[in-house]
Amino acid sequence: MRVYFLGTGAPLSPTRATLGLYVEAPGCNPILLDTCGGFELIRQLNRLSLNPHNLRDVIITHQHGDHIGGVMPLRIAQPELRLYGSPDSLTAAEDLFKITYPILASNVPNSMSTVPVEANRIYPIAGFEVEFYEVVHRVPTFALRVRFGDYTLAYSSDSVVCDGLLACAQEADLFICDALCAVADGPEVVERAHNLMHPTAKEAAELAQAAGAKALALVHLARYASPIEMLSEAQTVFRGPVWIPDDLTHYNFGESIHN
Repeated sequence: MRVYFLGTGAPLSPTRATLGLYVEAPGCNPILLDTCGGFELIRQLNRLSLNPHNLRDVIITHQHGDHIGGVMPLRIAQPELRLYGSPDSLTAAEDLFKITYPILASNVPNSMSTVPVEANRIYPIAGFEVEFYEVVHRVPTFALRVRFGDYTLAYSSDSVVCDGLLACAQEADLFICDALCAVADGPEVVERAHNLMHPTAKEAAELAQAAGAKALALVHLARYASPIEMLSEAQTVFRGPVWIPDDLTHYNFGESIHN
């Protein structure tokens, strides 16, 4: 199993696209976990020579624009999509497309199917097993646990530390966790992160350690965060390997992580 980091930043980051994870494995169709913030999704896929026309199965974790914005170009590039998410997220993604491209929405073949999902259930998607966990953010949000063979990827989406996130990360081979900043970035920055309902790198690392995750990758970095401070802070808490991936990097499950 391999995961590509299409985007690793929070909105307004000058150097990072917003969140999107492309997951592939032998014998499976690729799946997309969140869709970046818009047309940048197609650009990021093309930079990795990943054909958007090969994507059929897309999971959105919540309705915020930096997670559902890429549904618009995907609808244009590949009308035959299966879109998974909570009912409110699915409605938001469809409404966004209809509002921004009303004429195009009526002309693009309406072959996209939407699949409402529920927390604490496992769904077979494209050859993977995907379990959804209710977590705590400003809108209803799911964290995801993706299994293939002996490997498990856990993805926090956007969430403060909570029981659902702890359950999602349990003994994951790789826990990809939202972390907006480091405590060392200053009290005003930490307060902003908490007001926006995101954890710090330290909080993400504490949760990963409590969950027994085997490796930790920090994503959703704010424009005012220091990646060096975030990495140092997480490494003082989490005993396994910690990584702050850049956009367009990837991880092969079963291999070691090198910062």
